[in-house]
Amino acid sequence: MKSFALAFAAAGLALAGTAFAQTQTSGSPGAAMPIIRPAASVPSDHDRVAIRMTDALNLLEAKGYGDFTGFRADGKDYAASVSQDGHRFTVLVDPDSGQVTRQG
Repeated sequence: MKSFALAFAAAGLALAGTAFAQTQTSGSPGAAMPIIRPAASVPSDHDRVAIRMTDALNLLEAKGYGDFTGFRADGKDYAASVSQDGHRFTVLVDPDSGQVTRQG
């Protein structure tokens, strides 16, 4: 908890320093320096994989497959063994298209 508070305080100081730097004026009175904003944060490859995996898990649940096992990557998709009406089968989940396809 203490390290979280320190990290939060450090982030606040960094933001305050950025805000201060953005409001300083140049040598002539009234001439403001241009505001330079950092580039938008781009998710890392790890973040993109985690987002797709979460989307796939959410799709399984949304389609009524609350009881599934063996969730794993299968190429660009994800596969899982699911139960429905007393039968067990494998489905492929494409989180990009939102499709869940029964296999075999």
